[in-house]
This record gives sequence, structure tokens and C-alpha cells, in this order.
Amino acid sequence: MKKILFCLLAFYTPAHLLMAQNTTNSPTSMFGLGELSTGEGGQYAGLGGAGIALRGNNFLNSANPASLTELSEQRFQIDAGIMGAYQNYSQRGANNHSVTGNLNNLSIGCRIIPRWYGAIFMAPVSSVGYAITLDEEVAGSNGSTVSSLFQGEGGLSKMGISTAYLFGKGFSIGTNLSYVTGTITQTETQGSASEETSSYKHTFYADFGVQYKWAIDRDRSFVAGAVYGYSQDFKQENSLYVSSSSGGDDIAKDLKRYRQCLPQFFGLGVSYNSLRWMATVDYKYVDWSRMQSSQSNISFENQHRLSLGGRYTLGNVYRNPVSLLLGTGINNSYIVIQKKKATEYYMSTGLNLGLRNNNVLSIGLKYKGQMKVPAGMQRENSLSLFLNITFSERTYRAKIQ
Repeated sequence: MKKILFCLLAFYTPAHLLMAQNTTNSPTSMFGLGELSTGEGGQYAGLGGAGIALRGNNFLNSANPASLTELSEQRFQIDAGIMGAYQNYSQRGANNHSVTGNLNNLSIGCRIIPRWYGAIFMAPVSSVGYAITLDEEVAGSNGSTVSSLFQGEGGLSKMGISTAYLFGKGFSIGTNLSYVTGTITQTETQGSASEETSSYKHTFYADFGVQYKWAIDRDRSFVAGAVYGYSQDFKQENSLYVSSSSGGDDIAKDLKRYRQCLPQFFGLGVSYNSLRWMATVDYKYVDWSRMQSSQSNISFENQHRLSLGGRYTLGNVYRNPVSLLLGTGINNSYIVIQKKKATEYYMSTGLNLGLRNNNVLSIGLKYKGQMKVPAGMQRENSLSLFLNITFSERTYRAKIQ
């Protein structure tokens, strides 16, 4: 019970405090909504981003809310995870790197009444973090230059509830209802003058999932899953503030609102499960066509993502099992810069360690790289570490009938 109270208190902490630490220092995060969170974490961080067709009695799967119906009937499941990343950037012979970290996921779920399950959750959506210095020649000054510093920070996070209902023995439907909010601040400093733009965004959002579990026998099964989320525009409060330390009046005004939204998406997944083996594959399509850019050289492109993963369990599968995870994935970037775009790929591995009282310690490692990078475009790669703990707290039978 102490574990449950601790996590409930954490949810009362304002989301912007928990999500304040950026998870990127990439210059491309200045465009669109920033660098998007892929939602990886928990016990499936080593599966290459796959999760639409995954379900289990002791973990919470944010990739498909319908998976809640597999939870143990008389237990609270509590997931808490953090992540850290080493990122490297290179362009035209120049290299830079950074180390970032953040809370990655926090959720609590259980069965509410027979066949109806629920959870509350908190997670990052996107992150903005960069600092770029450019030296530009002053016209007519015989080679004199002036330095401009461009900085950005902030991002979006979400809090919400998940519910799911089990029909019959194998068919489940679920939904995530969330509130997405955050502020993105971008600053340009040149000499004594500073120009800061700030955009506060917020909206309510809903996405849905279904799963069907076909039991071949007691120890083997197939699971098919699908997810869908509709596009939702952000409400925005955009402002500009110009100041100078050398004197003069400061300027503050509202800015034009360009259409920004959470995209429409749908995804499909299948998995095969046995006592020791699990294999899964996902496909996800994300429609960014409603997004508008304030810059003529930046546009947005619909995304396609393919993920594959597998798991093998060592030792006693019923008592403190140890599972090895391996996965890979590929997708195109949703940001197009001067008609140039890159393709991203992932390779991941992980380890799930079964502990006493059905608790699980999970470790995931993911490498992200790029291929087909156009000439002159920045190349990025990163190595991310995910650490997650799953608590399983027994409830009294009288509380959940």
C-alpha cells in the first residue's frame, strides 16, 4: 500500500515539474512539436518500439490500452521508469554531443470490476532542447562578423486515464483519455538584443485500441491488435518579447497562430506467445498533413514505422524468470528541411528480471541512427538507456469483487 500512496502523490506534482528536463539537445527539435517521444519504456523497452499486440498479467502497456484486460485480478500494477541518452550530431565536419535524461513513464493500473480495468498515467510527448551559435558577416564591414545565439527549451507532456473492457474470453477494447500540455520557448540573442518567442499549447486527446487473443492451448497463443487516434488541434497562446540591455523600450506582443496538432494515426500488430518465446511485429502510420509551419523551408511528412521484437525467457518461467529482449525498427522523420529528409533506424535489447512478489526490474538499451541522409543535412545518432521498475501490490478481495 505504501508503494501505491507514493505513486499517487507523484501524480499530484505538476506535470511541468516532472517533465521539465529535456530529453534532447538536437537542433532539429526547433521545428514542429520538437523531438517526439516514441513511448518506449517499461518491460518492452528492448523490443524496437513494438507493443500494439503485447499483453501480460504484470505490466502496463501504453502502446495499446486494450491490453489492460490481461492484468491480474487482485493486484495493483505500478510502473515507474526513467531514461538517459548520449547523443552525437555531425554536419560538414563539425561534431557535437550531449547527455540528457528524464522521467519516462509513470502509471498505475488494476481491475475495477469484473471485465472492466483502468489505469492512470503520465508520460512525455515531445522535447525541445538546442543551443546554436552562428557567426554572420556584417555587410560592408570588410570581414567583421556578429554572433547570434539560438536557444530552445521545453516540450509537451500528457496525463490521463486508460480504461478497457473484456468481451468474452479473448476480445478487448480500450481507450486513453489524456490532457496534453506544455510550453516551448525559443530565444535569439545578438549582442545586447534578445528576442524570445513562447508558445503555450494544450488540448484534450483520445486514442483507442483493440486486441484479440486466440489461445492455441494452455501455453501458446496468438494476439492481434489495432490502435487509432484522431487528429486534435492545439489551443495556443503565442507571444513575442524583445529586449535590449543597452536601453530602449521592450516590446511584447501576441504572435500569429499556425495550425499545430496531435496527428491522426493508426497501427496494427501481431504477436506469438509461448512459455519461453514471444515474437511480435508492428506497423504504424502517422498523418501529419494538418500541421502548418511558420517557415517556408520547413514542411511535415506523414510517417511510416515498422517495428519487430522478440523475447526469450530463461530459467523457471513461473518463479523469478529472467527474459532477454531484442528488437529493431525503422521510420522516416516527420520533419522535412529544405526538401531534405532522413530515415531513422533503431536497434534495441533489454533484460527483464523477475523479483519477489511478482515485481520486475527492466533494463533497455536502444541505438538510433540514420541512413539515406542527404548531403549537407545534419546526421544524428544516439544511445539510450531505459530503467523501469514494476511493483505488484495485492488488494483485498473485498475491495475488488
